Amino acid sequence: MRFFIRIFFLLSLFNFDVQAQKIEIENYDNKAQAFAILSAQYSNEAYRYSRQNFFMGSISQIKNNCDTAIVFTQIAMEYADSAVQAANDTSVYAKSVMIQAKDFQQKAIKAFELVGKQSNSNIIHNQSEISMYAMANAVADAYEASLYIQQGANMKPKEKPSEGLSTLLTREKKRDIIRLESDEFSFMTVKELYGVRLSEIEDEIDLLENEFRNSDADRRSEITKVIQQLKKEEDEFFDKMKSSEDRLVRVRTELSEEMIKIVNKDVFTTEKEGFYNNVPIPVDAGMPKGLVYKLQIGFFKSQLPSNHFDGIFPLSSEKVDKTYYRYMAGNFEKYDDAKEALKNIHQKGYTDSFVVAYINGEKISINEALKTEKKTN
Repeated sequence: MRFFIRIFFLLSLFNFDVQAQKIEIENYDNKAQAFAILSAQYSNEAYRYSRQNFFMGSISQIKNNCDTAIVFTQIAMEYADSAVQAANDTSVYAKSVMIQAKDFQQKAIKAFELVGKQSNSNIIHNQSEISMYAMANAVADAYEASLYIQQGANMKPKEKPSEGLSTLLTREKKRDIIRLESDEFSFMTVKELYGVRLSEIEDEIDLLENEFRNSDADRRSEITKVIQQLKKEEDEFFDKMKSSEDRLVRVRTELSEEMIKIVNKDVFTTEKEGFYNNVPIPVDAGMPKGLVYKLQIGFFKSQLPSNHFDGIFPLSSEKVDKTYYRYMAGNFEKYDDAKEALKNIHQKGYTDSFVVAYINGEKISINEALKTEKKTN
């Protein structure tokens, strides 16, 4: 029970990301992965309603929620089917996990439908609990499937776009970034769920070991078997979590390198805590073409730990005179946008930070940058 409560709390933390925007299939070359992610996202919508039902007292509202949850779950199931059909034959594990997600979705729909026919509050509460557990598992499984699923050869190739090269590059870059952001979210979700289960197993083993000391021989034999099974499960979850951590680092490294190429004020944030844990800050990654404003956070004689500027994103560093490192954040088209973002940097405690400007990769004065900006506007 404590395991599921922790999962519900964890999913509620991720919920705002999923509600904010569904992914677009056209942004994915791997359609099977896109279908799996959409199944997870719509499952999460249904989970929100099932969770409300579990803690809600109004029977009429619970039934209304069930009607909405059924719609979201049916959409999630359709995407689950599409993911399995689009996946190639080598994606055995991913397909099995996706099918398992659909089983949980079907279990939830039965519970939702049963609630709609009931007036007994105890049965309604019981079925709400069943649907909540089922949808929580469906979310986790669908996201996990998305991490391993590969597209089948029977999928139609993309049509060649008619736009010019510059438009195509913009579209492809957008697709890559959206894919990377979705992968990052999926790996974060699965990694955290594995961590929750590992913590739960440790608690269960501690309780059983305490019970073992006060039990008779027969009960000790039973406890020993359970502990052995839990330790086996613990090893499996640890390996899965480590694998998820490694892949999360790779995705974040790639995402970091891609985001630092984008000139857009909306990319910048000071609230992306933990992103650069074990992820290197790009060094001399190159500058976007044209006029770019950046925020110089510091100038140091040696490289700093990647997580030194925790929360600030995206970060880059530039080696100066083969000795010093200039750390910078963001890419801004306009000086006013950079100045506004600088306030957030100062609030983080980096009060010596200031705006710097580059044009085609060459550092220029702010005065020269403002003249160039005025000419282009």
